[in-house]
Amino acid sequence: MRPASSGATGDDSDTDSDARTGETMTRLWRWLESRGADVSGTEPYRTNAYEEIGSTMDAGWGVRATKPIGKNERAMTVPKTCWLTPDVGYGDAELSEALKTPPGGLAPWTVLALTLLKERQRGSASDFAPYVEALPKSLDSPLFWSAEELSELAGTQLLDNAASYDSYLRSVYEDLSTGLFQNYPDVFPGAFFDEASFRWAFGILRSRALPPCEGANIALVPGIDMINHSTLSAAKWSANGGIAGAVAGLFGGGKDGGGSMRVDADRALKAGEPLLVNYAPDGTDTQFALDFGFVDAVTPSPGYALTLSIPEDDPNLYDKLDVLDVAGLSETPTFVLRPYSDPDLELRTFLRLLNCQGQDAFLLEALFRQQCWQLISDPLSKENEADCCASILDGVAAALSAYATRGVDQEKSALTSTPGSLSHRQNLAVRVRLAEKSALIETASFFDVVASRLDKLEYYQERRLRSLNLLDEDGSSTYDPFKETMA
Repeated sequence: MRPASSGATGDDSDTDSDARTGETMTRLWRWLESRGADVSGTEPYRTNAYEEIGSTMDAGWGVRATKPIGKNERAMTVPKTCWLTPDVGYGDAELSEALKTPPGGLAPWTVLALTLLKERQRGSASDFAPYVEALPKSLDSPLFWSAEELSELAGTQLLDNAASYDSYLRSVYEDLSTGLFQNYPDVFPGAFFDEASFRWAFGILRSRALPPCEGANIALVPGIDMINHSTLSAAKWSANGGIAGAVAGLFGGGKDGGGSMRVDADRALKAGEPLLVNYAPDGTDTQFALDFGFVDAVTPSPGYALTLSIPEDDPNLYDKLDVLDVAGLSETPTFVLRPYSDPDLELRTFLRLLNCQGQDAFLLEALFRQQCWQLISDPLSKENEADCCASILDGVAAALSAYATRGVDQEKSALTSTPGSLSHRQNLAVRVRLAEKSALIETASFFDVVASRLDKLEYYQERRLRSLNLLDEDGSSTYDPFKETMA
């Protein structure tokens, strides 16, 4: 899977070019048809996406139409008989007992990863051999980068997130290697279930299990998971029968062998045009790079994920947590900063809650609990708004200081000065740095403007007095203590 214009699920790496051939893909399509899939209007093809950004790297594979397909017309349908799911592992004569043994059970994704590795171990004897053979042998997520390559990501959220993935993977694998693998050495031979193999399986799942086939319902859907990404596409994976079908038939029961997955064209396609979906409509370049090993060069999604929480030493901690609960937010909400739009209103409201103290704290009392979030969705007080601006500006400055000193203009220049001079991973690192920095810098500019206009804002007390008709249009008090008492 790769994006329409720059690369996608990390099907290839700079160090291991894509060895999959047209014959491999043809066998996959024939296998899908033999299992009841409707892929007759499509075919796999080797893309040329990287020619557009000056990279010599192999661009991987995608899916295109072999005949005209109308807008909203079904392009591909793959029944559950083709899917690789945890249920396949639980129903496997060799795997079943082992997978059901661990106390508390294994996470669905772990079961599927082990099932995938077992099918890969079986080679041509596997029922899923044509699909496993068609999977990429190497991936471009930072989980698979060398230390030197990772140094290009210093200071980025991408590096932090990749490190979290790495730590989690190592922990899960350690538990498996000292438990399940030791108890069932014949089922999980080390040559096929080593840490590198387990990491590969994790990367395959992260890059190919798109909604609604994720979480507890995780599944690999052959054929459909080869469709490339475009940020401009409105198409997505759809369960037959919509949400109701997903509940009643997608993951058990129902028609089509227990459900099916389809993709409808979001625009009219001519024969030879690529079929595209949007992997994550709200995703950022950092997220795409982490899970799929690409950044869409033509239609990027720059952003910075800001996770905030109320400090444990805040004297009003529990009152503030109650306000968040009433507002339907978690205790540690995440807000995405975007360079081309104002910060989310909920972020600004959270900042006011975070910095609510002193005389403003009366709004945290139980009397105002149900209305508090709404009341502070507009400026609370000059002091509070100033603290909000200062806290976010300090945070942005700290985040920017973690990057290398190269500025945004220099990052842009690196992408255009010598086309083809950057490897795919170097190109990816530059685009992620640029995306994150742009979001942070634009956010800082927004709050700088707010801070410069503090005297021109209307605050809670003024709004309250105006609602009681105690302020005129010029902001002057209309209260006259003698009006009702003097004759």
